[in-house]
Amino acid sequence: MSGSFPTTPKFRAINFQDNRPTLVNQTLSGKKSARQIGGQYFSFTVQMPAMAQENGQKIFAFLQKQKGAFENFTIQQPLDNLGSDKAQTDIKAVGVHASQDATIACDGFTASTAGVLKAGDMIKFASHSKVYMVQDDVTSNSSGAATVSISPNLVAGLADNEVVTMNKPAITVYLSTGELMYSTDPSGFYSISFDVREVIA
Repeated sequence: MSGSFPTTPKFRAINFQDNRPTLVNQTLSGKKSARQIGGQYFSFTVQMPAMAQENGQKIFAFLQKQKGAFENFTIQQPLDNLGSDKAQTDIKAVGVHASQDATIACDGFTASTAGVLKAGDMIKFASHSKVYMVQDDVTSNSSGAATVSISPNLVAGLADNEVVTMNKPAITVYLSTGELMYSTDPSGFYSISFDVREVIA
């Protein structure tokens, strides 16, 4: 692991992708058979804003330290979640959950509230480097408990009372290519973009 990508200046992610390696065969009659041949992962392009030389050099030096795709690092999801409980820090899993579970019982939400998490929000569990996407809007009950549907399914088990990161989870990634480049303009501002792929550390 080679550090955490700087959170300032704030970047924007473009071409955010959900990747699920799948082998598909189709017969002449049109019947399809498919099986997944690898685990799900996210990948995306990071586009930095125009930066003064000091920030540009700092970002480029951090990327160079990754030795191409050799090192892993964390990068924080740049956009806030939409759920109303995104600022909560005491949401926890309820009970033990096995690998491949796709519905996670949680508590600590604001009681009797619709939209504590929204479909498409990104969350993370304390013992996992993997991040997960919420599949449906979540409504809490009168005790502040709710069941959260996630994708992909859990890559590893969860312990009881495991803490859930509710906003801007850190994604463990590596650089998709071994080439780095920056460009500058006559005013001395730097432009940097690069591609990353999620990895389970």
